[in-house]
Amino acid sequence: MGKKTKKGNGLNYKQTFLIGFGFMACMLMWSVYNSYVPVIFRAKLTELTDGGSKLPAFLSVALLVNAIMTIDNIFGVIFQPYFGKKSDRTNTKWGKRMPYIIICLPICALFFSLIPVAATVKATALSVVLMMTVIIFFNFTMSVWRSPVVSLMPDFTPSALQSDANAVINIMGGIGQMVGFVIGTIATGLVGLLGFTALHDALKAKANSLGQILEVDAQNNPVVKYFGNYDASAHKEAVDNFIKSGRDTLYVDGQKVAEKVVKLNANGEPTYVNYTPVFVVAAVIAILCLVILMMFYKKNKHNDLSKDVKIEKEGTNGKKIKIKELPITKEERKSLLVMLAALFLINNATEAIVPNFTNFALDTLGVKPIYSTLMMAVFAVSLAVFGIPAGVMGRKLGRKKTIIIGLACIVAMFVAYITVSQVYSANRMFVWIMLWIALVVGGAAVGCININTLPLVLAIGGREYVGTFTGYYYTATFSAAITGPILCGWLIGLFNEDYNFMFLFCAIFFAIGLAVITQVKHGESSPEDEEWIKEAVEAAED
Repeated sequence: MGKKTKKGNGLNYKQTFLIGFGFMACMLMWSVYNSYVPVIFRAKLTELTDGGSKLPAFLSVALLVNAIMTIDNIFGVIFQPYFGKKSDRTNTKWGKRMPYIIICLPICALFFSLIPVAATVKATALSVVLMMTVIIFFNFTMSVWRSPVVSLMPDFTPSALQSDANAVINIMGGIGQMVGFVIGTIATGLVGLLGFTALHDALKAKANSLGQILEVDAQNNPVVKYFGNYDASAHKEAVDNFIKSGRDTLYVDGQKVAEKVVKLNANGEPTYVNYTPVFVVAAVIAILCLVILMMFYKKNKHNDLSKDVKIEKEGTNGKKIKIKELPITKEERKSLLVMLAALFLINNATEAIVPNFTNFALDTLGVKPIYSTLMMAVFAVSLAVFGIPAGVMGRKLGRKKTIIIGLACIVAMFVAYITVSQVYSANRMFVWIMLWIALVVGGAAVGCININTLPLVLAIGGREYVGTFTGYYYTATFSAAITGPILCGWLIGLFNEDYNFMFLFCAIFFAIGLAVITQVKHGESSPEDEEWIKEAVEAAED
């Protein structure tokens, strides 16, 4: 039975579950996009720029890839609010939101599936131009329907039940994200069952950091070509680690001594891993989600609470005023500014992980993207599972203390991994164990941070300024979503495309954020404030 309100009306869980298929499609495509596009673009840009040698000194392939991965955040800031408000004023037989979803989701899925197809074009410069064009259109069309699909739940759910409904929607989004993380394995199995042997072998093939398929020996190890009089037996440990890694070339004392042999096609050109099946399978699942959503809406459109609501003019969720004009004390204003600075620093770190993890796994661990995404799934599951305990900790221990605990744990995990990976680099099993621990603990730690930051900011402003303080919060986090990947890409490029420096970047920004947030002196709420804060957080996330 659904949860009962004071009026005796319960949440329609079946209805909410079906609405969630729209958000599921959205999160599915995003998880695939963030996992595979950095790998594909890195391969193309590396080839186009001869390993970055043709780029100006201040640029690198890693920086360019990370800059490209911020397009979705830039488009989200510019277009999502616009189309969200526009859908409020739309009135058709399919309601306010569905026209945007019905038209733009299939177009979005088409552009999404064309990303790896553009990467197969042999002329590298043309391939990059086509990929950029497709990605821009994909991000734009996603921006058109993302806000309307998120707004469907409030349209069908009375305000008193939106807390429970939001939990169901988030579960559906999490399912979409998990499917996206395992879609590589699903696609590999499907193309094998359907008899597409070449695609199946390509997806499972050993590859270097350019995504080029490698020649392998009878033991399935990459074939290595040595230069000069290099004695591999005298450096067995270094050679063994090189063979197991995703690196292309082995350097000793600054000299290239070995490289992995790339499999060539009939024309003598290197063959690449083709990720088209991964994207196509994800796009098909997204379309199936749309079909389910359309069937639901057709049968239940009479339950749309927004169909008769007329919005005459734009409203706000609070007063918009400058920080210096806020009617709060000097100390509260200082806490707000310090908290926003901490948010910016923390989100620079979290946003840097997503576009770099698959390239890190490929280079350092020799793990292909179709499998390294499973590692990201472990992190995501840990974060989701710890969401409720993190909220309880925030109420019992205090939100600031809970955030500090989360930051301290994640900094410790990053430092531990960096230390182990450098000191015990020869013991790959030890490094792997440390990484898995870091992923599980890190997910829980990020949960402690994410769940409690927005409520803390809102509590500083109070009920009257919910809209204003929500705006401050998203200004800080969206800004970091743009700067974080770019700064991290710059650091990785500065150290010769060594993706291990992603962890150093994150550890530094998390540590500075931890130091800054200790100076926040306000933001804890009284028990009677919890209800309106909860409602404000849910409204902001919608």
